[in-house]
Amino acid sequence: MPLKVMVDENKCATVGICVKELPELFRFKPGSKRAEVIVDSVPPHLEEKCRQVAEKCPNKAIIVCEC
Repeated sequence: MPLKVMVDENKCATVGICVKELPELFRFKPGSKRAEVIVDSVPPHLEEKCRQVAEKCPNKAIIVCEC
């Protein structure tokens, strides 16, 4: 099953760990400092790193789903 990742905009506090560590998956929204996901599903070689970055998010704004 493909791994999906989302950002809860209500929890995102613009810390930017996800954008700094995984620019292949995340970027800051244009005109905002909130993160957004730029892929439909996480490539297999980035799945573990994605889980690690989600754990590092101080606001738990990154949601990882195996769906």
